[in-house]
Amino acid sequence: MQSLPDETERGSPAGRTTAAKAVPVQNRALRTRATLLETVEEIVAAEGAAAVTTTTIAERAGVSVGTLYRYFADRESLLLAAYDATVGRIVGTCAETLGNLSKDFSVDEAARRLLGTYLDAAEAIPSHAGLLQAMRAIRTIESDQSRSNDISVIGDLFAPFLEKYAPGTLADPSRLHFMYVLVGNLIDLYLVTPGTPAARAAMRREIEAHMLLALERMVSPHDGT
Repeated sequence: MQSLPDETERGSPAGRTTAAKAVPVQNRALRTRATLLETVEEIVAAEGAAAVTTTTIAERAGVSVGTLYRYFADRESLLLAAYDATVGRIVGTCAETLGNLSKDFSVDEAARRLLGTYLDAAEAIPSHAGLLQAMRAIRTIESDQSRSNDISVIGDLFAPFLEKYAPGTLADPSRLHFMYVLVGNLIDLYLVTPGTPAARAAMRREIEAHMLLALERMVSPHDGT
């Protein structure tokens, strides 16, 4: 996929890559990094991802561009890190919901509730859809699906869900990954697609139907079909 347009900046270090730099461990450094990502979210929510440049982020965060480059290689790594941060918050909300769901729920009802929590949490973050669109313009689908974040989502949500509501399931890692990719891409499409409330409600039902079918086949696999 084509990358987002490059910004023009004076003194931009040559040879930067889009890989995020090491996450700092000092409290002050962690606060600075968090402030930079919060600033990215604010700009994306108000003006869109195209308005994000390292110069703008540094100015609004109250740091120098040089300081910003200690944490992020370029604007793309800023956008990717901000996107990953929103996903982390959404997954955290879902993990808390999963922990509080009654064990008496059927597997389908529990899945519906968890899906609803994910969609509601994602829509409650003003910048998430814009960051998602930016991420898709930077990362290929293949590279996004092979990221460690995928393993985290599977480990934090999908596997614990099956352990709680389908403990007898022998979860094949390839089946888990396929379900994650299927449901994840449907959710992403929903989040970036505008529409009337009725149209979006219909999209939610479609996601739910595909999710429940994939879940049924995972819990009760049909060998040879």
